[in-house]
Amino acid sequence: MRYPALPELFPTDAHYSRRLFVMTTRNSTIDVAKGIGIFFVVLGHNWLSTHEKNELHIVIFSFHMPLFFFLAGIFLRAPDGILRFAIGRAGSLLKPYFVVLTALGVLKMLRAELGGGGEAGMSGISYFIGLLYGTGDTIEWIALWFLPHLFISLIASLIILRTIEACTDNKVWIVSVALLLLGVGISSIDAYHHPTAIAASLMGPGRFLGLPWGADLIPITSSFIIFGYLLAEPAKSMKFSLPGLFISAGVFVALHFYFDDTIDLNERVYDSAIVSTMEAATGIYITFSIASLLQNFSFFRKPLAYLGSGTLFILIFHGFLQTRAFVALRHISPYMYLNSIVSLAWSIGMSLLLWEMAKRQRWLSKLLLPQKPRKAIVHDELGGSAG
Repeated sequence: MRYPALPELFPTDAHYSRRLFVMTTRNSTIDVAKGIGIFFVVLGHNWLSTHEKNELHIVIFSFHMPLFFFLAGIFLRAPDGILRFAIGRAGSLLKPYFVVLTALGVLKMLRAELGGGGEAGMSGISYFIGLLYGTGDTIEWIALWFLPHLFISLIASLIILRTIEACTDNKVWIVSVALLLLGVGISSIDAYHHPTAIAASLMGPGRFLGLPWGADLIPITSSFIIFGYLLAEPAKSMKFSLPGLFISAGVFVALHFYFDDTIDLNERVYDSAIVSTMEAATGIYITFSIASLLQNFSFFRKPLAYLGSGTLFILIFHGFLQTRAFVALRHISPYMYLNSIVSLAWSIGMSLLLWEMAKRQRWLSKLLLPQKPRKAIVHDELGGSAG
């Protein structure tokens, strides 16, 4: 069934229910916000942020992952049902995860065999078991934990929303369930700090935070996805407000000044149910506020939107590229801050170059990029397209 455009200034409850079944178009503010978000992801893994886990690290981590789950909620649509949705998202999220990490594992095994190293045998088995387990502690490139987890969290969010909307059109119930999920997730996050005996026996000694694919994080991440779904229209139509930016920035700064709380979902850290959630909420608002301003100027809009469109490749490759560049620069330059800035720019630039190469090379495109559906293009939360 095709629904007509809804011109209401304040959408009805029925409108939110229908949105699960309707495809939507792109929006510059969202693309710019995504570009800002992925920049902070790279900066959060840069020496400027990671050495001694300074205040910059705490500030970035307090909102940058909640921002991406919120953005994912804005794009949460299943016009052809949950199964088709899952197939589409498998192409945009799971396919690059398995292709990249499998290729990396094969290269590591070949290198070990040719060089006579010790990564063959059991360690090879451990590598691929870790790949299937799919958390930051069990995979080679830590940042990729986000991909399989986003996949299952999106599906869980869809099921939750459809279940609620089958019973009631009242948004209050959706908000209540999202808050309940967030509370459950925060209260139980410490339960997943210790390795299970099975994981340790299969993958050797080490930390194995969380359940496979970060399933233990679903209550937290799905709550941010659901709020993104609920606030999609206001977020897309957001107009810049200087008082709103000042107030939200003031609250954000005050929270970080008086408290030392942050969020690190990969490390299973959610320091405070109230403070950390307020930091995440104000950080998301600040990002959208700045994006709504910058999208009016092509000088800022075009590069940031381009970054947002290349989010997937930046997420996948920035860690390796940034680390290697920083290590190499240390041998030729004693200026750590300059080295950090150069390695950050290098990792983003090369990731985007790899993305452009993949778009132009047939087999790389099939292996790493979501394939366009025949009828229409539905853009996903990482800037690609999925059916």
